[in-house]
Amino acid sequence: MASEARKLQVGFFVLGAATIAIGAAVWLGANRYFADEIDMVTYFSESVQGLDPGSDVKYRGVPAGRVESIDIAEDDQLIEVTMSIKAGVADVIRSDDTLRAQLELAGITGLRYIEIDRHSGDALRKSPVLDFPPPHHAIPSTPSSFKAVQEALTEIYDHVMAVDFGGISDDVRATLQAADMILRDDRLQRTLTSLAELSESASRVTRNVEEITQGVEVGAAVEELRRTTSEVRMFLSGLREQQVGDRLRSTIDDFGEVARSSQQMIYALQAAIDRLGRTLSNLETVTDDVSRQPSRLLFSDPPPERSDSTGGDG
Repeated sequence: MASEARKLQVGFFVLGAATIAIGAAVWLGANRYFADEIDMVTYFSESVQGLDPGSDVKYRGVPAGRVESIDIAEDDQLIEVTMSIKAGVADVIRSDDTLRAQLELAGITGLRYIEIDRHSGDALRKSPVLDFPPPHHAIPSTPSSFKAVQEALTEIYDHVMAVDFGGISDDVRATLQAADMILRDDRLQRTLTSLAELSESASRVTRNVEEITQGVEVGAAVEELRRTTSEVRMFLSGLREQQVGDRLRSTIDDFGEVARSSQQMIYALQAAIDRLGRTLSNLETVTDDVSRQPSRLLFSDPPPERSDSTGGDG
């Protein structure tokens, strides 16, 4: 009797559980059927691996629907994804031309979802062109971030493969061989030695010219000429401003002083010109010696210091 009662209890329990399960399924199905959602479709020209029916559809990160079905489009090229979108979000999608559907990764699991967001620039022009009428309102798509990276890497790879590395290697090898031949040539070594000797000769000539021209000062004569010109200018200005009769004696004295200063300046200038002439003559002599016997610049001792025995400056 107890066994029959236990069996009856188990039967009621199983029947109740089945009834609850069937009711829940019916309620969920009815709730989904009567939900305020609108079917929309989008098309992708890339693989939708990881996207399955039931995957999320988000509008700018906010859950907005789910994927209903995935199939091949009528042109046998594109992938058709049918989505069930909330009515409010669907109204926004219809009124915004900058919205694009894009595949995104859901973490590191490899699963994907569809993100609907605003785009600009080239992303608006990369949507596949449809040559058939879609069954529902079509949301334009744009390549996923992974697809964009893949296309960029492919383009870089094509450019790299287009480079003629073999020709470049041959050119570099030929250039290195030519450079090695030039560096091993004895004529280059002799040229470098000659340049070094020429540089040393030029340095010696410069030192000789500096020793010859040492002591030649033209600046003093120029300064004296400037002072004399200033005195003459002041003298003429005084003649214009003072009466000639009253200033005649003083003027004559000033004129005599100016004449003496001018004479001293001329003597100084003449001495400077004579010294400069001797310097040019010595430089010409050195140049002639270098032209006749260039080796003296490298092997002979420097000339002894010259002593000036002529008359000094005024």
